Amino acid sequence: MERIAIDVGGTHIKGGIIDTNLTLKDKMKIATPNNIDAKITDAVFELVQRYIDKHHLTHPQIGISTAGVVDESAGRIVYTGPTIPNFNGTNFKALLARFSKDVHVYNDVNAALLGELSLYDYDAKNIFCLTLGTGIGGAFYDQHSGLYNGARNRANEIGYLLYRSTDETTYELRGSVRALKQRMQAQHFEHGDDVIKLFELAIDEGDSKAQDILNAWSEDVAEGIAQIQILYDPELILIGGGISSQGERLLRYITPKIAHYLPPEYGHARIQTMQTRNDAALYGAVSQFH
Repeated sequence: MERIAIDVGGTHIKGGIIDTNLTLKDKMKIATPNNIDAKITDAVFELVQRYIDKHHLTHPQIGISTAGVVDESAGRIVYTGPTIPNFNGTNFKALLARFSKDVHVYNDVNAALLGELSLYDYDAKNIFCLTLGTGIGGAFYDQHSGLYNGARNRANEIGYLLYRSTDETTYELRGSVRALKQRMQAQHFEHGDDVIKLFELAIDEGDSKAQDILNAWSEDVAEGIAQIQILYDPELILIGGGISSQGERLLRYITPKIAHYLPPEYGHARIQTMQTRNDAALYGAVSQFH
C-alpha cells in the first residue's frame, strides 16, 4: 500500500509517497505560501490531489506533519506563534475528507521523532527530540506510553522557554538556526548566512570569527538543553533539523557546554543527532498507520 506523506514547515512544504516497505519516492518540495495572499491549505490540497492523480490512488492513507500545536485526534491546529500567520484553526482532516477518511495529523517534531523511531532502533526507554530550524521544537516519547502531548496538546513547546526581558527574546529566538544566521550577518561573516561554510571555517580552518559565532550560539542552545534535562530527565536527547547533518561537528560545540547550566555533578542524557535528517517528519506522518 502506498501512503501520501506531507510535511508543512515554515519555509517549505514537502511531500512524498511512502510504501509499506518504508521506501520514499516521488518526493516534492514547494515554497510554503505566506498564508495571507496564498493559503497553505490550498497548497496541501493541490499536492495531495497531484499524488492521487499521478499514482491512481483511491482513498489513500494520508499523513500530515505540520508546524504548530496540533490536536492530533481532531487533526486541527490549535495554536501557532508568529512563524505562520492565520494558521490557528486549520483542520487538515476536514480539508482532506473528500480524498480519505484515514488522515493522521501530527506536530512536526512529533512526526520527526516517530519517523526516526520507525527507521532506527534505540535502546533508550524515553527520548526527547529537539529540532533546531527556523524555530525550536520538542517532542517526548516514552516506550510504554508513547508520545506525551500534555493536557492541551501544548507540552514540549520548548522554544518559548527562557524568556529574557532585557532583550525580549525566548530560547528559540536565541538558539534556532535562524538566530545563528542572524548572528552571522550581524558579525559580517564573509559567507553571509552559509551555515555549512561556518562549520568548515571554524573546524577545518580554525577561523576565529567562525569559532566565536558558533561558541556564542551553542551556549544558548546548551542552556535550553539543560532545562530539558531538568524537566524530563530523558535517557537520550536527539537533535534534529537540517543542521543535525553536521553530526559530531555540531555536538562538539553543544555537548560540553550543557554542564555550564546544571548544578555540579548533575549529569545529563546522551546527546546524539538524528539519523533520518530532513525526511524524518515524512516517515513519521505515516508511521502509525496499520
